Amino acid sequence: MNNYRAIFWYVLLGLHNAFGLQVGLTEKRLRLYLFSEYNSMTRPVQNYSHAVTVGVGLWLNQILDLDEKKQIITTSVWVKETWFDESLKWDPNKYENTTRLVVFSTKLWLPDMFVFNTAGGHSEGFVNVTGSILIIDSSGIVTWTVPLIIKSSCPVDVTYFPYDQQTCEIHFGSWIYDVTKVDLQLLSGGPNLKQYILNNEFDLLNVNLYRTTVDETCCPGNGSHPIIHFQMTIKRKSIYYDYIVIAPTIMLCILTLASFWLPCHHGEKIAIGLTVFLTLYVLQLLIAENVPDTNTTPVLGVFIFLVMTLNCISLIMATLVMGIKKRSTLKPVPQVPPLMLKACKQLLAKITCTPPESRFHAYNLCQEEDDKDKPFTATESWDSLDHLLHEFDDVADDEDVSSAHLLPCAVSDDISQSSILASALSYRRTLKNRRSYRRAIHGENQQSSATSPPQTDPKAPVSPETLVRKQEWCFVAETVDKASFIVYLASMFITILTVLVIVPSFQNLNI
Repeated sequence: MNNYRAIFWYVLLGLHNAFGLQVGLTEKRLRLYLFSEYNSMTRPVQNYSHAVTVGVGLWLNQILDLDEKKQIITTSVWVKETWFDESLKWDPNKYENTTRLVVFSTKLWLPDMFVFNTAGGHSEGFVNVTGSILIIDSSGIVTWTVPLIIKSSCPVDVTYFPYDQQTCEIHFGSWIYDVTKVDLQLLSGGPNLKQYILNNEFDLLNVNLYRTTVDETCCPGNGSHPIIHFQMTIKRKSIYYDYIVIAPTIMLCILTLASFWLPCHHGEKIAIGLTVFLTLYVLQLLIAENVPDTNTTPVLGVFIFLVMTLNCISLIMATLVMGIKKRSTLKPVPQVPPLMLKACKQLLAKITCTPPESRFHAYNLCQEEDDKDKPFTATESWDSLDHLLHEFDDVADDEDVSSAHLLPCAVSDDISQSSILASALSYRRTLKNRRSYRRAIHGENQQSSATSPPQTDPKAPVSPETLVRKQEWCFVAETVDKASFIVYLASMFITILTVLVIVPSFQNLNI
């Protein structure tokens, strides 16, 4: 039984070898028939005046990279070329029904296809790959599919960066032959996207393949040259820049906006403004690394520039307000310019809802019940009121609101001197219950006892006119500070709405 089985396998193996040998001999005879007198240097036509018609198709596999600085796009494509070679026809019946033959590209005449807008070396521009293989049909149709990684130039418009859309093209054509020698035509079906791999940075919106004819100025050869254009439209995915650049910038705007809530005489407003400005400058450098060096300014760069400008204006206004507030502590207190005071009272005070009357009544909310019954003595003079208004400007800690901004802004005719002094006295008694007041008094007593004997000279009296001037300067400082806050808020809202919403929407409508 084992002998019969061995004989069966020997016979089967012999038939297989005989059939394979026959197939090998058939292909060898076919190659000898086709290439014995074939010349790969001449065009595959019997009549020299005839043109070789080359059909061109393209598969887009992947968009590898778009270098905005160098304006180069890198793509992975397959270029398919088909043409009719009159010297490569045979009868399949004479060659064991062989209808297709695979050969190396070095044995045949090839179209001299070239990428005219190549961004690589000159040798990289030719559509050819060493060791590529062609398929020859028995009817003489040659099919050549070449996988390529093409670097081509692409003009980049960064006006709407990072909401920009770019249109890039790859131009294919014959380097030497004009249309009378090699005629390029499009294969039916257009660009093939079946093998396309999505890109992490760009969305592919549209692809197109079309043919044009250009004159001899484009190429070394004479006559008109057919050009195949592969066009692709891509749109940048902006979510990365939304999180890395735009969202932090808006947060910095809110931080600058919050600095207006600090009392107008606090120097921390300047520190916050400078920190925000330096951070915005770093973000501006991040954008500059990703856009080409052109005269076009991207939308995102304009947005950060406007935010930096508003930040600078807020720093200038904070310095101005601190200077105005500081004038109320000078001795003698200068008079507020009448034009400035008039503008604040008649215009800015109405816009910012800042009342020009004495503001002690508005803040006299923590008064104890025993303060109402305690009689007011004549010893509480204008001098004691001035001391009350400014004794905590330098020693009050961060948890307390300075009494300087609680100054009455102006003394109207219907407000009597006794009512102002009474409100000030009640506010003073309220302050005595605060920890900062006791800490300040305790610190002053220790410092006085340790360094010098107590002063016995009475302070010079403060006139009502001086107190009124102090109140006016504080009123002007607060009004200007509130007006700056409103202007900054409105400017920031308009900037964000225009640059990040309206402008990108306008671009989409145009496209």
